Amino acid sequence: MLKHFMAIDSQRTRMPRRIHCLALTLLVVSAITIKPVHLSAGSAIELLSGFDQERLQRTFPPTQPDGLSELCKLVYRLRSIDQKNLQKIADAEPAKLIGDATAHEGTLTDVKRVEVPESLQEYLGFKSLFFLQVKNNEKSVRVITSGLAGSAKAGDKINSLGILLASESEQTLTTIACGKVGWFANGQMNAGAKLLESNSFQLSLLAGLAERNRLPLMAQDGDAFYSMLETADHISEKSNLPQATLADPVMFLRDGRSMIGQWVRMEVEGVQITRIAVTRSDRQTQLDSDHYYQIDAIGDLGDVTIKMEPREGEPPVVFKTRYPISIAIKDLPDFLQSKSANSSNADEKIVRPFRGRLAMEGFFFRLWAYESEFMQQRGGSEQFGPLLIAVNLTDLEPATVNQIGVEKIGSLAAMAILTGILGIWIWQRKTTRSDQRVRQKRGEQQAASLSLDLGKEPLLDQANSREESEPPYSPDAD
Repeated sequence: MLKHFMAIDSQRTRMPRRIHCLALTLLVVSAITIKPVHLSAGSAIELLSGFDQERLQRTFPPTQPDGLSELCKLVYRLRSIDQKNLQKIADAEPAKLIGDATAHEGTLTDVKRVEVPESLQEYLGFKSLFFLQVKNNEKSVRVITSGLAGSAKAGDKINSLGILLASESEQTLTTIACGKVGWFANGQMNAGAKLLESNSFQLSLLAGLAERNRLPLMAQDGDAFYSMLETADHISEKSNLPQATLADPVMFLRDGRSMIGQWVRMEVEGVQITRIAVTRSDRQTQLDSDHYYQIDAIGDLGDVTIKMEPREGEPPVVFKTRYPISIAIKDLPDFLQSKSANSSNADEKIVRPFRGRLAMEGFFFRLWAYESEFMQQRGGSEQFGPLLIAVNLTDLEPATVNQIGVEKIGSLAAMAILTGILGIWIWQRKTTRSDQRVRQKRGEQQAASLSLDLGKEPLLDQANSREESEPPYSPDAD
């Protein structure tokens, strides 16, 4: 192949100069005859890589050949556009032409769902397009997007930022295509949704999480995951947070779908900490970091027993008293940095063990599946468990016990031992002196009694004389 390209280049060098001049002339003429595309000041086509006005016209209505596929690709492209730049263009001038940036806010009146062609689902990362009818001041607008909260209903507020696909006419509504929509429930939201919404989190990003319950993390989870991680980091700097709902693993395992986005507090026991690299530049910009942390922990099941469905022919995998929990957080608090092994180079270690009790306040993301040695050793399939995104982590290991209490107990024990040894030494010394005085007195008494019998025959000699006259008794005698 390389020789082929070299041969072509050598032929080009031998081409007559006249041909080169002719080619250059044709290039200039063609450049002059091409009609420039007139774009309005509010056009966002330059942000849409691979799309122009002609291609945009083929996306709507999606009844033309490949029209739906082109529309799906357009929405996919809109998902990756910088929303700040798109908003600036939309604010510059009202949308008039196809491809102009536009923003709209209104009340949801109707929702229709269209399935993405199966051949594109894996590539695009979403399975459905949602056609929303949004009403504002008696005027309806059609909004086409790829994500909508499963709990969205008529009467909810919808914010959209996208591009114009069709202007209002007798035949059709004004139609807007956008990658994401802002969703605000009309009615009482739970504490988690309120806290997320009040900190600029788009609740519409939660759409689709319930459909992926107990599945591994996927590309379509990325927007919701990183946005929630970013929002949680901002919330951690605030005070007067609402009281969180006390939770345990059973609550999530019983109904993980309805718990998504809930503001919870949970006490766990740490196992290990993993530093997760963020490789995409847009995600790094979003987090203002090239990594985040995952804490593997264990939650208390109480008296509940959890049985996991086994592979065919294998016994069920049973969890008693404890169940694995996963916690994601952008930055580790100081106490975790200091408690981690080799804390001096903690940021350089990818995985390091950690033992200690924690209290976590944060949001429930969803139940996710992952590979587990525990399950593989027992013949089970993938492990699934709660994935939470932490706002705050609190150390439940009292510092007074570790630093002060143990030192006091050790000091008191040492003093007690020394006091005991000293007491025993004093008692032994006193007892020894007392015994010496008793022995001295007894010796003096014995000396006085012997001096009175000096004139008598010694008792020892009398005993010896009896032994000589009468032999001692022996059991062998007859």
